[in-house]
Amino acid sequence: MAVDKKITSLNALEIVDLDLVNDSLVIVNQNETKKITPNKLLDSYVKSTNINNVVKLTQNEYNQLSSGQIDSATLYVITI
Repeated sequence: MAVDKKITSLNALEIVDLDLVNDSLVIVNQNETKKITPNKLLDSYVKSTNINNVVKLTQNEYNQLSSGQIDSATLYVITI
């Protein structure tokens, strides 16, 4: 049986250990849990020929950007 752990105490996943078809990314939102395979996430939901940059930032950093600073050719990955 799985043991509940905080995200910060989980081991990092290396790309060589990832099975894009059979592994699942689990998303928990209050009382609802959903899963998606990495393949479906990448193939079905992240499609663009217009993304030129990927930027990692916190929610607070993103909130502080003005509309003139947000670039439509940038994918913003917001971390917890």
